[in-house]
Amino acid sequence: MRFIDTHCHLNLMAGQGIDMDLALREACADGLTHAVQIATDLTTARQGRELCSRWNAASDMPEMSYTAGLHPEAADQGGSVPAIVSFIEDHESDGNFLGIGECGLDYFHSTEFAPEQKSILRTFFELAERLGLPVILHLRDSRVYEPGETRSVRDALQILHQFPSVRGVLHCFTYTYEEAAPFIERGWFVSYSGILTFKTATALQSGACRVPLSQLLVETDAPFLSPVPHRGEVNRPGYVRHTLEFLSRLRERECGESSENVISAIYENSLRFLKWKRILQEGLYAR
Repeated sequence: MRFIDTHCHLNLMAGQGIDMDLALREACADGLTHAVQIATDLTTARQGRELCSRWNAASDMPEMSYTAGLHPEAADQGGSVPAIVSFIEDHESDGNFLGIGECGLDYFHSTEFAPEQKSILRTFFELAERLGLPVILHLRDSRVYEPGETRSVRDALQILHQFPSVRGVLHCFTYTYEEAAPFIERGWFVSYSGILTFKTATALQSGACRVPLSQLLVETDAPFLSPVPHRGEVNRPGYVRHTLEFLSRLRERECGESSENVISAIYENSLRFLKWKRILQEGLYAR
């Protein structure tokens, strides 16, 4: 079985004692064909570029892509945004460079920097529209979920309305189908992490059955959120297969889709996501 991890943080895995090279070689032998190293600031964007340059020359490694962006919880570092924008402008033609992210809105711990987060997100959406780049969007609300009251989703959509051509992926999506629907209508992908495999994630699982198969992705968000049966461990790219297999069985049971077809479709979606920069830049995107 072939699979792709569309979102991981290899630099953070290393900080938790995981040998990145070994983890990727083992995952490659297990079927991982590609992994996307996601940036959270300027330093990790530069690291991603260096890692891709090193690993893409190795035959026993999955192919690698990297991004550049500023995590919303780092909004107090907004002074670095011009340098991140310059990095993206300088490297967007690099074949290993995928897009902008992660970026977004995060009100989980505090809304103190909400105005700064929204201003930064607007800057990245504007850049995505100008350069024809996909966006990896992080949205997280308060600790207590209230249906229809997800402020991060509402605020992001309000900004997105100003940039109708921008496309991207809802990374590590944790809300219901109703929150995802406005993005799905705009042609965005919805990506599920290991949280989907948790017994308590029934609302999330219900929503994952309603997302069109052509717009589904899976990810690890490694080193966080390891799926069952590795919950509680340090996550790694190879573990994405567990989320993929869970989702395929879920869709087979609830939607009547064969598990094999779901796995194949999500792999094709992932390949399309990896090509989105070219698709958007060449005007080939169509709903």
